[in-house]
Amino acid sequence: MTHELLLDARGIVKSFGGNAVLRGVDFDVRVGEVHALLGENGAGKSTLTKIIGGVHRADAGTVVYDGAPTEFRDPGSAVREGISTVYQELNLIPHLDCAANIFLGREPETALFAHGRQMRTEAAAALTEIGSKAKPSTKVTELSTAERQMVEIAKALATDARLIIMDEPTAALSSAEIERLHESIRRLTSRGISVIYISHKLDEVFRIADRISVMRDGKLRATVTPGESSRDEVVALMLGRELSTEKRDLDEHHHDRFDSEPMLAVTGLTVRGKIRDVSFSVRPGEILGMAGLVGAGRTETVRALVGLEPIAAGSIELDGKKYRPGTPAKAIANGMVLIPEDRKTQGLLLGSSIEDNVALPHLPALSTGWWVRRRKARALAERCVDEFDVRPRSIRKATTFLSGGNQQKVLIGRWLIQDYKVLIFDEPSKGVDVGARSGIWRMIREAADGGAAVVVISSETEELTALADRIVVMRGGSVSRELVNHGLTEDEVMEHAF
Repeated sequence: MTHELLLDARGIVKSFGGNAVLRGVDFDVRVGEVHALLGENGAGKSTLTKIIGGVHRADAGTVVYDGAPTEFRDPGSAVREGISTVYQELNLIPHLDCAANIFLGREPETALFAHGRQMRTEAAAALTEIGSKAKPSTKVTELSTAERQMVEIAKALATDARLIIMDEPTAALSSAEIERLHESIRRLTSRGISVIYISHKLDEVFRIADRISVMRDGKLRATVTPGESSRDEVVALMLGRELSTEKRDLDEHHHDRFDSEPMLAVTGLTVRGKIRDVSFSVRPGEILGMAGLVGAGRTETVRALVGLEPIAAGSIELDGKKYRPGTPAKAIANGMVLIPEDRKTQGLLLGSSIEDNVALPHLPALSTGWWVRRRKARALAERCVDEFDVRPRSIRKATTFLSGGNQQKVLIGRWLIQDYKVLIFDEPSKGVDVGARSGIWRMIREAADGGAAVVVISSETEELTALADRIVVMRGGSVSRELVNHGLTEDEVMEHAF
């Protein structure tokens, strides 16, 4: 990496409907560097990178790119100048192969068979360059999330990108997949390609970034280097306050809870082709963590518990009684709730209000015949907003306009305002910032302190070691180890995942 600037943005201002989102931001990127951009949801990170990538136009300020003043009028003009964006929601067409996706809209102007051959050759070169093992002829539907991410990066390379913006690139990746992605990024920067890296995962940011810029309330507060700044200092910059007691306070809640009978006991659970002979238990007031790599069988296990996967063998006891899952509705009626990992496609109706989303799972209790008792629905939603500090506080606000952290609070809070025996959280803090994560952790701990048996699946081992009383590690569809959490380290957990 050199100190030569590829991009230099000065005094960037942007408002939407009178709401100031960026307030005079100065931000630059050097040739061949990874420049991480951090901040809570709503800090202005996405707006800034969308201005750089041509999606939005700044109200004021200047952007100098490759030594020349520039204003991109649309994403296409940014791509033509060498700026590409890899979004968290990948923009690939599933039923086309890798080569077709990489060259979509830019197919070579040669004879049909010749251009197909040229596309495959150039796609293979781009995939090889970043260390991907995907073949140009493989359909995207056959690829893992991590492999699809590599195809997106190869697509950027094929456009001769000099600056790649990566928005939460590791949100759905395992630890091993993250390391492979980081290896690919290092290959890019060694060639002089620059990367803007947006992530909420501070540990990985400190591993991969050359510089870190922190945004808060539409302003860039500081730019630091990982070697000269600590994680706690960066968190304080993001929040405007210290969060140093977050983990310690939660650690004080770790207790031995081995005297009471299990609220949920699973023995020999098997789902053909997915999990086999899975056994574990969780007691009232206890948090059981489930660790493992992507594909280890954690999500399939909890889906089976609520009737979303067919059980081939095994037994389940719920509150001391034999229990056979039928449907999610039956599971809820019996006191067991699964809060899914993808709030946008599995959890919330984004076009509907906070009130409607909170009321949805409680409609039987809120309804008389065909009529929903709106006064009770409003009271329930207001309770959720107040208890879990959802912002903004208007229950009529559509959830699509909430930050990721506040969407997650609505998704979780709508279940916690009622009492359930077993609460299962699948990736509860996925894609939320540090401040929101702290609030979600406290929601989970308070649910356990209230007597619920809690199961937490997380790809972030730090989350499990901070929250769980015990941790079950899964590998290849089976339980490889059960650990009691008396100060477990992340390495002590993940050594059983491989």
